[in-house]
Parts: sequence; C-alpha cells; structure tokens
Amino acid sequence: MFICQKSSSHLSEKNKMLNDTAWFTQVSNGKFRINSRAIYRNLSSEIVTKLAQNLSVSEILNWLKNETIKAFREKYSHNPQVGALNKAIGGWNELIATSLLSEIIFDINQETGVCIAAFSMPNSKLQIEGMDEAYSNFLNLFSKDSFANVNNALAKITPFKDKIFMPSPDYIIVVIDNQANAPIIKSLLQQQTIDPDSLALYNFVKGKLHIEEVKAAVSLKTSNRPDRRYQPLFEAAMIKAIAYVLQQDWKYYMVVSELTPADRKIFSTAIAPHGVALQQNFQIVDGTYPYTRKADLMPLVAAAIQH
Repeated sequence: MFICQKSSSHLSEKNKMLNDTAWFTQVSNGKFRINSRAIYRNLSSEIVTKLAQNLSVSEILNWLKNETIKAFREKYSHNPQVGALNKAIGGWNELIATSLLSEIIFDINQETGVCIAAFSMPNSKLQIEGMDEAYSNFLNLFSKDSFANVNNALAKITPFKDKIFMPSPDYIIVVIDNQANAPIIKSLLQQQTIDPDSLALYNFVKGKLHIEEVKAAVSLKTSNRPDRRYQPLFEAAMIKAIAYVLQQDWKYYMVVSELTPADRKIFSTAIAPHGVALQQNFQIVDGTYPYTRKADLMPLVAAAIQH
C-alpha cells in the first residue's frame, strides 16, 4: 500500500495536461523535447493510484506514453518523434522504480527498526574551479574530512580522487548507522515515494556517509541497445575497484526491463578489470533482476542489506 496520495481531480489534471506548455519544448528544426519529469509531476496522483493497484510497470508506461501522444497531437496535430518519446519512457521507468524502491524500504524500516535508504543522484559533472568536490557524485557522498584523515580508509584514494571520472549509479542503497537520523530518513522516503524526482534524500546524506554504510549500487537498464550494457559495466568496475582498495564489500546490481541472452551472459560472468590485474576472478555484477512490478525489486533490496 502506498504511503500517501495527492488528492486532486482527475478532470482538472486532464485539462492541465492538455494546456500545459511545460510538457513540450521546441528545440530546433521543428523538433521537440518531451519534458518527462514535468509530465510525471502533473500526473503523479494518477500514477500513485496505478502503482497502488499493482499495475505492471509496462502498463503504466504505456498509459503515460498514450497520454503524452494525445496531448502532443492536441497541441501540434502530429505525433511526437519516436526518439524523444523513447527517451521520456526511460526517464519515467526510472522514476517509477524510485517510487517502488522507496516504498519497499519504508516498509522494511517500519517492520525492523533498521534505517535503510535508497536514492538516486544527480549526474556527475566537472565542478566549478575552486569548489572542493569530486567529479563523481558517488565520491561526494562521503565526508571531505575522511579523505584528508590519514587514519581513514578513504585517504588511500585521495592522491587520485580528482582523476576518477565515472557516471552516477542510478541508485545507491545504504544502511544508516546513526539512528538519530531515522525520523528524517523516514520522512524523506515518504516524500521520494510521491516525488521520485526529488533529490532531497541524496542532499541530506551527501558528505555524511561512512564507507561501511554503503551497501550497493544499482543500475537500471531500460534500453535493449547492445551498447547500453557497457556504461553500467564501467560504472561497476570503478565502484568495485574503489571498494577493493577500501576493503569494502559493496555490491553492484543490474535491474533490467528486458534481458537478452547476451545481457544474461555478460552480467553473470564479466570479471572486474582489477581482477584481471590481480589474477583473481572478482565478479563485477552481483545480481541481475528482471523488473516488471514492485515484487521484482524486493529480492534486490533483501540481497543488498543482508551483508
């Protein structure tokens, strides 16, 4: 059951949908960008209802797709471009997964008294000169003082921290040691369930985490394009290499909308690059989870927090 729902008239939402220019932005040469997050926010109360009814992710995505096409045709008298629509669908898929992960973890926290959190992060990017932050937002999760403290394991990567360029994982799963933060985490998980594009939970833990609190990174693969499987593998390789240096058992999981035979083979057998150098078969992906609805994510959370 979902934690809470936004109350609003479906009719007023529908009228807003048809008239809201924030849904689409003309970019150039008659092409349009679909503002997937604005659409998701506008339709959030209906999405929450559909998730509470345990509709499959594909059913909800098809509904969002059809509502978007309908609104676009109403405004521009033709269909949106397939590429823009596919990009929007990928974004919606990630937002739905964020909502479901948040709800699963909220329920576990309520039942066990443990303080678990899962959150997405902003994309890694070059920082403004003079700012004391790493390129990688994954590294920015940890206290800056930890990198400077020679007695802290993070000091081992300080000499080359600013040369670590890696994308942000789709999700990080952590177990917070400080129970004083549990009420705040609970509130932020509730907010994230309803507003999955919020970065409030990430912003709360940023710069505060200990390396032992990180349990897993998760990549959500929604595209069936072969080249898309290699970005998360690079991401996984970097995280596993850092974990090895820090003597941490961080897990890396794949969540996939579709699983091709090649995906299954690579994700189940690929070796971490530092394993080649050390002549040890370190697994790069610790588990792959096909994702169609909420229940599919429950084993992932259980696996992440059991170690």
